Amino acid sequence: MAGDHFDLERYREEVQRCMRCGYCRAQCPTWGVVGWESGSPRGRMQLIKMLLDRRGEANEYVMSRLYECALCGYCLWRCPPGVETNDAILAARAYLAERGLIPEGAEAAVRNVNESHGIYELPAEARTDWIGYMGLDGLVPNAERADVIYFPGCVSSMSGRAMGIASASSQILSALGLDWSILGEDEWCCGNPLLLSGQVSMAREVATRNLRALRGKGAKTLVTSCPGCARTFAEQYPRLVGEKGLNVMHITELLEKERASGRLRFTRSLGVKAIYHDPCDLGRHLGLYEPPRTVLRMVPGLSLAEFERNKATAACCGGGGMLKATYPDLALTLASKKLEGARSANAEVIVSSCPACKLNISDAIAASGSSVRMLDITEVVAEAMGLRVE
Repeated sequence: MAGDHFDLERYREEVQRCMRCGYCRAQCPTWGVVGWESGSPRGRMQLIKMLLDRRGEANEYVMSRLYECALCGYCLWRCPPGVETNDAILAARAYLAERGLIPEGAEAAVRNVNESHGIYELPAEARTDWIGYMGLDGLVPNAERADVIYFPGCVSSMSGRAMGIASASSQILSALGLDWSILGEDEWCCGNPLLLSGQVSMAREVATRNLRALRGKGAKTLVTSCPGCARTFAEQYPRLVGEKGLNVMHITELLEKERASGRLRFTRSLGVKAIYHDPCDLGRHLGLYEPPRTVLRMVPGLSLAEFERNKATAACCGGGGMLKATYPDLALTLASKKLEGARSANAEVIVSSCPACKLNISDAIAASGSSVRMLDITEVVAEAMGLRVE
């Protein structure tokens, strides 16, 4: 059964394999702030073992420790025996949700997805408002059939601070001459926030609905500018409902492919020193480190720096795993550390490839009054192509 992947019992052997060596703690972003052993990856595995062995009760303390985690995947990458820490935590959250234990911020997101198919408290028809807000009326196709479907996701389509990503992405797709479209109001949340909040049955319903809408368009490829959406379609949909039936690409993969073919051309020199932040879902989880860097190195007038910790060891900004919704102060602390790293490198712009990263790091910039700018890679590429960037 597809849902077995989210059954906590599946991970009994996984938590037994945890050697409690502590390698996972060294650079765990949240443990470095929380400090308690129960807030470390190995501590969370012991809490999960406790739940499995029925040696303690599922309560709000356990819930807080399992949600004070951005699911960044550092522990998964660093673990010597390869314990499936992230999947075990997702299954534990589902176990807690079955017992009515879910943080308020996560509960709000779940309620919004259930009522209006997006994570924000906005009506379903607001899903396409970004087109008008960004001055793209008549320029974003909503065709009956298309080979490529652009899936902006909840944040890029419904957050005013991230709509520039959807705008830049859609203009790039048109400039490349692709046969593309959007789902429009038929687009629902990808379901990632539901899985992050333990709502497996709801996520399965959303996956089924989105795949039906995509097949109705005749889509062969789904392109998204959100790593969380990309990972959910590519990895979680098969676990939830079986074969997804289409190619899934993060937009950085498409940009790299089009650069290699010669169709991606730049006409403007930017004259800026930038530093690239690896989103956790795109990097450690999907293994896409080079596509964004390859594209950025080709941008005229852009000098690319690296954080001291980058690629597989990159520090999480705190924007993922429902951490921003459930523990916003902790998320902001992690983003502020990221900002300090950019300042140390004398970067003028932080570039990432994730709407959640853009929002969280932008909050840290605003809180500090820093002059550093935060941009998504699509916005950088669009500007270098001479397209309109808001």
